[in-house]
Amino acid sequence: MVKIAVEEPFVSVKNALEQKGYKAEMLTDKTDSMDYDCVVVRDQEDLADFHMNVPLVDARGRTLQEIVEEVEERLVRTGKIDQPLSQTGGKGSVGSSAFIKGAATGAIIGAAAGLLLTPKSGKEMQAVVKDKTSGSSQKLSDTAGKTKEKLSGTVDQVKDKVGQVKEKASGATDATKGKVDELKAKRTEKKEEKELKKQEKVVIKEAKAEEKAKKEHEKAEKQVEKEVKKAEKEANQDKGKTQVVELGDADITQNDSGGATITPKNKDNK
Repeated sequence: MVKIAVEEPFVSVKNALEQKGYKAEMLTDKTDSMDYDCVVVRDQEDLADFHMNVPLVDARGRTLQEIVEEVEERLVRTGKIDQPLSQTGGKGSVGSSAFIKGAATGAIIGAAAGLLLTPKSGKEMQAVVKDKTSGSSQKLSDTAGKTKEKLSGTVDQVKDKVGQVKEKASGATDATKGKVDELKAKRTEKKEEKELKKQEKVVIKEAKAEEKAKKEHEKAEKQVEKEVKKAEKEANQDKGKTQVVELGDADITQNDSGGATITPKNKDNK
């Protein structure tokens, strides 16, 4: 159970803490402060020479409710309790207004009286505290060692986890790279296929143009052949209609090309 020490003359604070379910005792010897989980003092400077790790609650100029609430807050902060006993159904409740109003005045008066008392400390008291804190230091050292070992193990576990994550990430990266390469290959293949189809269309177009030119040539040849036949037919027809012209007297002159020129003579010419 949590142990709380209350310095004289704050009896009302001790009673209030007990009403809430805590084990509270009046502090008779300052050297015993190390044996408690929290200490309510007249002034924190009273125990300044002890260099304690115990949380101190200063009661100077404060109400009873404020003192109790800070005690619970310190206990929760240091891990001595999970939450105030008033929230877990502990004995009694200091939160009742009747009790607080009755005790607040006594707490303030007690605090004022405590201020008039001067704390005393000496070499013997410091020696006693030093002995007590020495044991605490050893415990702290042992605890620190254990904590270091636990942290070391935790760090190793974290490193292993990080290594596993890196390995998985590397595998995922390789798989992704493989997929990217596959997509690139497919894209190149599609591009080549598209280019091939384009070239095929060009070849087909050229073949059609060549076929068209060939047909037009054949048509022209037929037209020429037809014209030739027509001309031959007309020539044959003209040949069959040859007229004989009587020239009478005429001069026949042979020219250089081997042809002959016929020049009729007039009757008047001799």
